Amino acid sequence: MKYICYFAFLFIFQTGHAQNRSELPFIEHLINKGSYHEVLHVIDNDSFDYCQNQMDSVYYYKGWAHYSLKNLEQSTSSFLNVRKQSSFYLKSIFFAGYNQIYLKNYVESEKILGQVNNLNERISSLVNFELSGIDMLKGEWARANEKLQLVNRNDATINQQVLALMNICREQQSHRLKSPFLAGVMSGLIPGSGKIYAGRTGEGIASMITTTGLGLITWENYHKQGFNNLQTIFFGSILAATYISNIYGSVISVKIIENEHKDVAYNQILFQLHIPLRNFFEL
Repeated sequence: MKYICYFAFLFIFQTGHAQNRSELPFIEHLINKGSYHEVLHVIDNDSFDYCQNQMDSVYYYKGWAHYSLKNLEQSTSSFLNVRKQSSFYLKSIFFAGYNQIYLKNYVESEKILGQVNNLNERISSLVNFELSGIDMLKGEWARANEKLQLVNRNDATINQQVLALMNICREQQSHRLKSPFLAGVMSGLIPGSGKIYAGRTGEGIASMITTTGLGLITWENYHKQGFNNLQTIFFGSILAATYISNIYGSVISVKIIENEHKDVAYNQILFQLHIPLRNFFEL
């Protein structure tokens, strides 16, 4: 129903105006209303012959609509068409750079942010802040710290995020990477110890008790009834399966925990990089 109303409004608007009339006021109205699909529809069907300054606004609005709809490649392409003379230029460049950061195109993002020149102190700080985040996402923690030192922390719009990135840097640099291979070896020698090493103490103790219990039962049956006894074979098979799965589980546990650790840091960095952009450009 929402879209029907908008398209009806659009039809009335278009038929009630001459075709050579600029749609920019209407596009801006739709942007302010958050009607991003309609923005793209209007722009794609607009035949007005805009001057260069007006085209900068059209490219910006189109980029912002795509950004809001998470069409980040299309958003980047539109933002990069905004000329340096436009009042939308800096915002477009920074959000184009952020789009590429989000898409993990770090080299492209650095290239885009490198286009910002004739910097004042605030913009220079913002560039270094974004570049430091890119270094962090690439795992270059020392280099990221160097760039963070270049950021003006007296600026209230960025200070909290600088502190947050510094904390993430310290945590990552002090983080001791756990080895899946070592976890497997440990569980091979002492069942459950690999999971304890991975940080899953409860699972490790449970595995240790289960494997030890099955081992004792198997040994008792073997000692009393021999190797070919069905009970010995049954419990021995369960023991072997449990022992092997415990080793495999320890390896996987370490991999999962390390990946979760990386994912948490990645999401925190992306979040912190986004906040100053919204503060700087008063969104």
